[in-house]
Amino acid sequence: MQNDLQQKNSEYWSALCGSRAAKKIGLEAGDPSGVDKFDAWFFNFYPYLLGDQFIPWSSLRGNKVIEIGLGYGSVSRRLSTANGQVVSVDVAPGAVNFARDTAKNCSPVRASALELPFPTDTFDLLVSLGCLHHTGDLAGSLRECLRIVKPGGKLIVMVYNRFSYKRWIVSPVDTIKYLLRERRGEYTNSGRSAPRRVSWFWDRSPTGLAPPHTEFASHAQLRYLLKDARSVEVVTVNIDSLFKEQIRLSLLNSWLSRRLGLDLYVTVQK
Repeated sequence: MQNDLQQKNSEYWSALCGSRAAKKIGLEAGDPSGVDKFDAWFFNFYPYLLGDQFIPWSSLRGNKVIEIGLGYGSVSRRLSTANGQVVSVDVAPGAVNFARDTAKNCSPVRASALELPFPTDTFDLLVSLGCLHHTGDLAGSLRECLRIVKPGGKLIVMVYNRFSYKRWIVSPVDTIKYLLRERRGEYTNSGRSAPRRVSWFWDRSPTGLAPPHTEFASHAQLRYLLKDARSVEVVTVNIDSLFKEQIRLSLLNSWLSRRLGLDLYVTVQK
């Protein structure tokens, strides 16, 4: 079952995450010559990734850094510039090849987040934004990521928020069920995918297909899954692009983003 999903993910994500955004800003999807323009758009769209709030850009030098889940490679390119070297991992050959072509000082590796080909306690920092909730086993991928980070090292992970305003709009019945389960302390489950008709509103391929698997998470669930870590901090952020850009950017600091935002950023110290 997991091997079948891994193959589907490999094929699906070879059409790079970010391809639809690339076309919207006038780039040919997957064209290495347009990465500077794409990166400028990316960090303008996610301005909270520019400072050290989530990724400690200013203190990366000298650390062993790995990124899991590459997409269009904006984070890998910035990590390799800030650090001088980064290991970049993706299950999709298209993403690995694109990283190889566009990110200097980057060592791309094709592998699943559930079976990372690195020894235990290898890296000082692991970054994974928008990837682990697609693996089919969020709990297993978190364990595997934690395994390869050194004691005292950090994980920076972004996953989709089970209780975002968008989930309440698109799938209110399921969201209520999850809320009631959590209030009973039943938040430990992992591996259940949202229906593709729901996940379509978060991710779509250039041909309009939803991902093979999308799992949503919550603060309580993540704290439970990471209970063996030294510390866990979860921050809610992000607003959809339905609003005009200036309105959206102003809303990123609003109550809506901080309480019901689309994404959960998890900072974990091992």
